[in-house]
Amino acid sequence: MKITGSVTAIGGDGGGLAGTGAGGRGAGGSGGAIRLLASNVTGNGTLYAVGGCINSGGNRRQYCGSDGSYNQYGGSIGRIRIEGDAISYAGTNSPTYVRGDVGPVFIAGAPTLRIASVAGHAVPAVPTGSNDVTLPATTTDPVSITFETTNVPVGNTVQLRVVPAYGTTSEAISPAITGSTAAGTAAVSIVLPQGPSTLQATTTYTVIVASIEDRKLIEKLSRLAQNGRVEKVEVTVALQGGARARLITDSGKAFEMPYEALSAVGFRG
Repeated sequence: MKITGSVTAIGGDGGGLAGTGAGGRGAGGSGGAIRLLASNVTGNGTLYAVGGCINSGGNRRQYCGSDGSYNQYGGSIGRIRIEGDAISYAGTNSPTYVRGDVGPVFIAGAPTLRIASVAGHAVPAVPTGSNDVTLPATTTDPVSITFETTNVPVGNTVQLRVVPAYGTTSEAISPAITGSTAAGTAAVSIVLPQGPSTLQATTTYTVIVASIEDRKLIEKLSRLAQNGRVEKVEVTVALQGGARARLITDSGKAFEMPYEALSAVGFRG
């Protein structure tokens, strides 16, 4: 990103005293917010998020901004934030911008689930959801569907759902996941209907909060649950869309959120 022009989020000006029934003059509005995000930010353009002014003595745009003094009537400053891996921006900015580093796009250690093979035929590492596996006409039922997991505790099961283009949906539950939390496997046998089908799979496991020794983490989980006492965390991992979590409190309330929200406060489970 190269900033060459101007980006402004200036607060509005207050009304004046002119006119019947105008009343007292209004104060200036506060500045807005500017957030710029790119891998590389350069340029010497201007960034303004200052407060608005007032109309005083028949003159427009007086007492612009505010420094917090009792006799200042302009609006307060806004905020400017620039995030990037490399920031060499050297333009005029008011208020002074705050620099922010770009965080990771993908959360490390998040649980994952994938279908590894269908009837012995490997599934692409990045499936498209359309014709990823074509079985020969000689394939006989039932067929074996194998799964691979990462960061999912062993002992849990995988629920498979087969949605045919025509016909009735069928489901099957696998035996317990074996291997290790870092790399687990499971398999299930099921009858596939004739024609194309979409395979869906999920696995759900529960983390008992009482087993967590980090008291600060427990407090952070409580804040995510509107300050309720969280008893357990249910994590559901699907083939697509990332993992989801439910915080369940001692009063029975449940709060659903992306797994990334828990990871951001230090939860690993």
